[in-house]
Amino acid sequence: MSLNSAPFNKILVANRGEIAIRIFRACTELNIRTVAIYSEEDRTSLHRFKADEAYLVGQGKGPIEAYLDIESIIEVAKRNNVDAIHPGYGFLSENETFARRCEEEGIVFIGPRPEHLAMFGDKVEARKQAIAAGLPVVPGTEEPVNSLQDVLLFAKRYGYPFIIKASSGGGGRGMRIVNNRDEAEEAFKRARSEAKASFGNDAVYLEKYIERPKHIEVQVLGDVHGNIVHLYERDCSVQRRYQKLVEVAPSVSISDSLRERICQAAVQLMKKVNYVNAGTVEFLVGQDGQFYFIEVNPRIQVEHTITELITGIDIVQSQIMIAAGYYLHKEPLNIPYQEKIVANGYAIQCRITTEDPANNFMPDTGKLLAYRSAGGFGTRLDAGNAFPGAVISPHYDSLLVKVSTWATTYQGAATKMLRNLREFRIRGVKTNIPFLENVVQHKDFLSGQYDTSFIDSTPELFVFPERRDRGTKLLTYISETIVNGYPGLEKVEKKPNFPPPRLPVVSYREPFTPGTKQILDEQGPEGLVEWIKGQKQVLLTDTTLRDAHQSLYATRFRTYDMLRVAEATGKLVPQLFSLEMWGGATFDVCMRFLKEDPWERLEALRKKIPNLLFQMLLRGANAVGYTNYPDNVIREFVQQAAQNGIDVFRIFDSLNWIEGMTLAIEAVRDAGKVAEASICYTGDIDDPTRTKYDLNYYVNMAKELEQAGAHILGIKDMAGLLKPYAAYKLISALKEAVNIPIHLHTHDTSGNGVAMYLKAIEAGVDIIDVAVSSMSGLTSQPSMNAIVAALQGDERDTGLALAHVEKLSRYWEDVRRYYQGFDTGLVASSTEVYKHEMPGGQYTNLQQQAKAVGLEHRWDEVQEMYSRVNMLFGDIVKVTPSSKVVGDMALFMVQNNLTEQDVLDKGETINFPDSVVQFFMGYLGQPYQGFPKRLQEVILKGKEPITCRPGELLEPVDFEQVSKKLEQKFGRSFKKEELLSYVMYPQVFEEFEEHRQRYGDVSVLDTPTFFYGLRLGEEISIEIEHGKTLIVSLVSIGEVQADGTRTIYFELNGQPREITVIDQSAEKEVQTREKADPNNPNHIGATMPGKVVKVLVKVGEEVKKGEHLLVTEAMKMETTIQAPRDGKIGRIVVEEGETIQSGDLLLVMD
Repeated sequence: MSLNSAPFNKILVANRGEIAIRIFRACTELNIRTVAIYSEEDRTSLHRFKADEAYLVGQGKGPIEAYLDIESIIEVAKRNNVDAIHPGYGFLSENETFARRCEEEGIVFIGPRPEHLAMFGDKVEARKQAIAAGLPVVPGTEEPVNSLQDVLLFAKRYGYPFIIKASSGGGGRGMRIVNNRDEAEEAFKRARSEAKASFGNDAVYLEKYIERPKHIEVQVLGDVHGNIVHLYERDCSVQRRYQKLVEVAPSVSISDSLRERICQAAVQLMKKVNYVNAGTVEFLVGQDGQFYFIEVNPRIQVEHTITELITGIDIVQSQIMIAAGYYLHKEPLNIPYQEKIVANGYAIQCRITTEDPANNFMPDTGKLLAYRSAGGFGTRLDAGNAFPGAVISPHYDSLLVKVSTWATTYQGAATKMLRNLREFRIRGVKTNIPFLENVVQHKDFLSGQYDTSFIDSTPELFVFPERRDRGTKLLTYISETIVNGYPGLEKVEKKPNFPPPRLPVVSYREPFTPGTKQILDEQGPEGLVEWIKGQKQVLLTDTTLRDAHQSLYATRFRTYDMLRVAEATGKLVPQLFSLEMWGGATFDVCMRFLKEDPWERLEALRKKIPNLLFQMLLRGANAVGYTNYPDNVIREFVQQAAQNGIDVFRIFDSLNWIEGMTLAIEAVRDAGKVAEASICYTGDIDDPTRTKYDLNYYVNMAKELEQAGAHILGIKDMAGLLKPYAAYKLISALKEAVNIPIHLHTHDTSGNGVAMYLKAIEAGVDIIDVAVSSMSGLTSQPSMNAIVAALQGDERDTGLALAHVEKLSRYWEDVRRYYQGFDTGLVASSTEVYKHEMPGGQYTNLQQQAKAVGLEHRWDEVQEMYSRVNMLFGDIVKVTPSSKVVGDMALFMVQNNLTEQDVLDKGETINFPDSVVQFFMGYLGQPYQGFPKRLQEVILKGKEPITCRPGELLEPVDFEQVSKKLEQKFGRSFKKEELLSYVMYPQVFEEFEEHRQRYGDVSVLDTPTFFYGLRLGEEISIEIEHGKTLIVSLVSIGEVQADGTRTIYFELNGQPREITVIDQSAEKEVQTREKADPNNPNHIGATMPGKVVKVLVKVGEEVKKGEHLLVTEAMKMETTIQAPRDGKIGRIVVEEGETIQSGDLLLVMD
């Protein structure tokens, strides 16, 4: 379209958002200057900046009223020499008064004549015109109905269902379907009320309701010279509550003859009334193919874009030209005569809105944190306020952008639409994109077999995949860490600078050397055992991925660092027997502190290391938890662990109670994996004063385990108490007693580890546990590098290349710097371990617990008390969870300044930690030679202990019920592995799931970022999945706001992003809690700092002595507060979830 001169000098658009921008673009192409209007709420709206000029209207009025302020708009137009006004759609587009005021002021109204607006703005009058033009209409009232009586009379004549419609306006407002007499009165009231609110006119009329029709509309253009053409039809049947959501042009489900009849009917009506400009004639098409006129929309339609795509005719520019008096079929319009207008291909339009389809399409508001649009061949985007940083207001239409696609086939247009919808990335507000994706790929939509009931009758449209939004979630986590630090680490002003770790380089071309994994898979457990027995060299298990960092750094090592070196490990040290990477603390810490899924860690490592056996630590009665579980849980856990990659199960009982191990041994054998049944070593077989655990004790137990089905005998020296010559004596005796391989595990706390191993090797031990040198020593395992070097050239040479082991050691030497904040602080080996007998992992965990409850400065006392508690308990085997029980009691006694005699004398009135009570109840099993009777009576306070295996008393877990419970709470389905995690750690798992839903999978973050966030100006790469990487940089950190929040400014993939978080340090209020009076017998106070987990009583409730009142928790230790006497609850001071300090008043008894 070419013009020698513009039809108008200046056009004002009396609208906002997307349609205003669409009209500005049309004007600019016609060399017409543009004027925008905006309300106070729209002062930052994009349409304001797209025009050549922009002016505020309706000052002091509401956000909608401003755009309805006719006189204010006219004034802006007159003051700024506007020639013509385009009303767009909605607002004043169908307002007869507005069109007449434009006429009166000498301003061209780009639209129909005022009489046409009056005619078609009144639906009753429009119906009369259609009847006069010979169009079929739905049976209905000729005039608006004024009373309920009129409504009921109509129902009596035509029957139900029928529809109530507003006489003015459209868009589904003021419409109600009435299915029966009971609905009539309420529907009539609601329709009138909604019509009044939307259009200022409460007049409504009635029509017989056509069930399951098609909604077809015909686009018409007419000039002032009497020429009228149609531009074919659009199928608008995909609608909800009369609001169109997806439109198609032309319709794919009506015949050519029906199309011709409908389009000719539209032209027939418009010619009859001498219609001018753009308009749409709307029809319903029944199941029988009969069509009925319903209304005329005398304006541009939202969905006009798809008609433009199939005809090549610019409808908005045509409107402007028609308003300027040009002929349809002459220069400059040049619209072909009707017979020459063709529909080329197919087009689909989707309206992307900020509505939540999962919540009844409730509009969402807020700031667009990110906006990345689609595009490409055959795609058209018409956007309003869609850009990063845009604020979506609750005052206006929720439309963000209209997406229109075109292709030569309907299937091609639908495919393009689906691709475009999937390309969009909109963050900060919810959108209807998931719903639209479901629509455009539904079989009924693709076949054209849909009608106006499609959405309401197709529930699968509302089944949406989980919205991942990984970038925003990860930025939120990083922001929280920058502002508030990582829990358990001292907050630093600036993230430390860590040099990149020296990662061993291996070629992807280099194949994995077949290892022990292949032997097990090919020959089975028995074949593997025979292979071990036939080996001259000593075999090594590398504990770096589990026990080494559990002992040195409280199990804080992350999957990210393990995966980086996994392939190199498999290729550089294929001679290893196994890699240990799983245990109880792994599960707990992974979910509780690292916010990782331990099953995902196992799966990822298995893929990276296909040639070595994977080994785990399995507590016979507890699997990887701290309490007892029903037998079906143990069996299911073993089965799932085996399927996911665990090959060797080191089975033990924390009290060396064989009855507690037999079930696990059977489960492992049933799964076709290796059962390494273990004896926990304690005491000193060379000390004549420690006769409880002598050499005969270990030899007899080894024979029993071999009889129980063990493939390998494990010796678990978890505290590092086994001395070199004792090791020679023990291994020699065991080699004579049993015919299965022996696997020795120790901790190097004393510094005797390598010497002890060399004596054990001399005695014939088959396998030993070691860690790479940079992760060895102290509470960890002895050095792999030292053992490899010591045995070079010996008949028991390990076969490992020392240079390769050194490469792995250098990597871990660099990586462990990331975890300095969790270091045990033990700087040298110490023979004190022979006194306190604390296992390596327990040493680290107990130190962290002591720090958490404020006993860091009394750590020496805690260590001494650990030894004293062990003797108080009768010199027990100490390994998780029994070692934890001793640790909990030691902390408790130091915190409350108790001696052993105090416990025996005052125990009746003391609330002991729950773990201690459960231990003496027999829930951890039966210790060798039984419990100290007097102490057991004091702690149990009359409760009857059990003597059988605890799992026998527990009902099987119903995994189906657990799955339903979790699905209901978290809104997603859960795998069997996740159900097992929940069963063993219910609270921890729920917190982990909540964290993951809020922050996403944080395991993809590099470790310094995970613990410390980012430095200003720092840029990092985050691989969120294979082949997908986010580039994130920190731009600035905002000041604290009055509400205690800070805004953190990032760039994500080069685009600005803002995240607002609460600065915990900005909270000014300091609450001082009431303290318990130790001399007041009615006061019940907190024995340890922590938080209140449960309040089990109510004010006024009568309680008996020993009845449970509250449960408190500090770190992993829960304590149940019991009533010290019979009485009544007078006052409860605390609430569930509150943080408490030692001595805080919890409740008062009357």
